[in-house]
Amino acid sequence: MGAARMSDTVELVLVVELTAASEWMAGPTASPPHEGATRRSAAKGSAKPTRRRADTHAQAAHADIAATIAAAVSRMPAVSALSEWASSTIRAYVDPTGTTQVLLRVDASGVERATARHFRELAPGVRLCTTIAETTLDRSRPLEPDDALPACIRDALGKPNDCTPSPALAARRVAWRRSTPDGAVVDIELHDVRAALCEEGADAAVQPARALERQTSPPATDAPDRTHAPIAFCELRLAAWIDEAPTAANVVSDSPLAAPESEPHAGIETSGAVGTQPGESAAPTIAALQSLFATADALAATLPVFPALTDGYARVCAATAAAAPSAAAQAARHVPIRAKRVDLSRARTPHDAFVAVSGSIARQWFGNESGVRARTDPEFVHQTRVALRRFKSLMKTFRQWGDETWERSIAPDLDWLGALLGQARDLDVFVDATLPMLVAADLDPSAWAPLQARAAARRDEAREQLRRALRTHRYAALSLAWLKWIAMQRLSAGPLAMTDKSLASYAAKRVCKHHARLCAKPGLTALSPAERHRRRIEAKRLRYTLEFFESLASRKTRRNMSKQLGRIQSVLGDGSDATAALRFLEALAAAPYQQGFARGWCEAVNRWSAVEGERLVSELRKPKIVRGR
Repeated sequence: MGAARMSDTVELVLVVELTAASEWMAGPTASPPHEGATRRSAAKGSAKPTRRRADTHAQAAHADIAATIAAAVSRMPAVSALSEWASSTIRAYVDPTGTTQVLLRVDASGVERATARHFRELAPGVRLCTTIAETTLDRSRPLEPDDALPACIRDALGKPNDCTPSPALAARRVAWRRSTPDGAVVDIELHDVRAALCEEGADAAVQPARALERQTSPPATDAPDRTHAPIAFCELRLAAWIDEAPTAANVVSDSPLAAPESEPHAGIETSGAVGTQPGESAAPTIAALQSLFATADALAATLPVFPALTDGYARVCAATAAAAPSAAAQAARHVPIRAKRVDLSRARTPHDAFVAVSGSIARQWFGNESGVRARTDPEFVHQTRVALRRFKSLMKTFRQWGDETWERSIAPDLDWLGALLGQARDLDVFVDATLPMLVAADLDPSAWAPLQARAAARRDEAREQLRRALRTHRYAALSLAWLKWIAMQRLSAGPLAMTDKSLASYAAKRVCKHHARLCAKPGLTALSPAERHRRRIEAKRLRYTLEFFESLASRKTRRNMSKQLGRIQSVLGDGSDATAALRFLEALAAAPYQQGFARGWCEAVNRWSAVEGERLVSELRKPKIVRGR
């Protein structure tokens, strides 16, 4: 039995996205057609975008993506090989909180190694990792589902029975080390993992690609999942060492990410100025973080890889739990991620609150990313857009946190994505809600059928434009910049002028400002549609700001304000949707009669929206933030 060793790293996972990988492997010929050509084909109801996606999936099924990725990494500057390809059988165990993971690995010679690791989050997808136990033993038989964890691992976990196991997985791994001029070290592992048993009659060489297709990019339909399809993933795991870089002698053969024989860097807390103890410096963690993201940026600029919130083993364990027959597990599968309440009970400063809320918003964004890429449910697009709007509202509430990195590297590309999300979402609403209401109000609904077909084709085009954007190096760079920025915020004390501010007074001032703007005179009925839209934005900002500070609000405010603001948003949103419908009808070359009919209908909706919205605003009570926090 090997002795437990403790080590700290900062880690990040870059997952291979199948469609992007297929296009990357096919070369420039797989680039999308000119936007104008795409728009013309979509307006005619062409299915070319769908056929192109299907073609690239077929290419991936007959190519070894992992080998191609590995060859590209090997050619990168400052990267040296750390190990050759090695095969093993792996079973993973993850606790319910996702903070502890155990990997049981059996190599070709029958030697088993068990490693238990503890994770602490710096930002969504960015983790501080500590190896808490390791052991080695001989195994004369394959891994079985009911195999017990080694004693030292069970002791380190405390509650091993709470962990969710994965099925046995067949893994191929290869590793490199990237060194920077300042001496920093980042280890890179490529994991190509599939179900341990191949499909009958299938070529084992193509199994990883086929399984990856099912796991990473399911068909763009909502048909029932194939429960017995192999679970697989292909990803790069990056680890930057904190404080002390490992030497070749420190690295054991089973894991290129194994720890050096040294004491850990001093404990890094998850509250307050994470990464420091009283009297300690966060500089070693910050240096490791900088090296980690420099390496991630270099990889994402070349390869079809994107940051993931969790590693593949955790995703497999989650999928195993979701495959359980319980109603709760079934309901949790492939559903859009909505905003969650942020507990600020431990927050003492505005900066504490900012870090907590920004992480929550990023989890909502990245939690819906795969659904936007691969599924047809419009709620994934909606919730991603909600996350973006919440983040923009957060940055208006915390203006002094908008530093040079935010202004230069994040905000412009969020605007780029916001435009694509807005177009896709507005067309979803137009096709699924506004246009059907217009059709139902006409005496001759059948006359609208050609227009409905053109609108549906335009919606499909907008979705494909958004999906293409999510497969670009530009989006990968934005994602990495965003996550790094959140992690760096967590390691800092925030703007100097805010360090001694009370969180409660800061929150109360911002909430009252948005409330005053929403309830300002003149009322909604005296405003133009554009002015009402701006007032609706104030309602949205007030609602989001109250959600950010919900745990600080009075019980009455929590109970009544959110619901009332939701009604106001919905009513004013009907007016905004009607105005947007007129723009779409003109762009889709609707017949003069249809445009005239729609103008009358939309004017009626806008008038009702103003009257009802004004009534709801008049009933809105002043929000109250609890003092003394």
